[in-house]
Amino acid sequence: MAFFIDDKQNAERREFRRIKVSSPIEYKFLNSERFVNSVTCDISEGGISFIVDGPVPIGTHLYFRARFRNRPQAIYGIARIAWSAKIPYSQQYKVGLEFREIGSISKADIVTFIQENKTPCFSS
Repeated sequence: MAFFIDDKQNAERREFRRIKVSSPIEYKFLNSERFVNSVTCDISEGGISFIVDGPVPIGTHLYFRARFRNRPQAIYGIARIAWSAKIPYSQQYKVGLEFREIGSISKADIVTFIQENKTPCFSS
């Protein structure tokens, strides 16, 4: 008896290529005055992921500011939480942001950064 694996189910669903990047990020919800510090996990032309201390509803909008090595300017803007996944054995969650507005640099600058730092990221 043979078993077949549906490769479409295991295929990468993201639209943009991501790279792993561990850099400081700070964020605040649009109705808050206080920034919270965290660390990024990966970035793509379309968004960024990082760790938060508890659950956050998908669709929530927030303001973010991140600094990356070899980049004099921070990336900042408004993003929407597109997905959230609980980190096993922890109270923390990994969240994925979808960029809505980027203030400091263009998406072309993000693409250049990704091309210069070619460590692809395949996990969620």
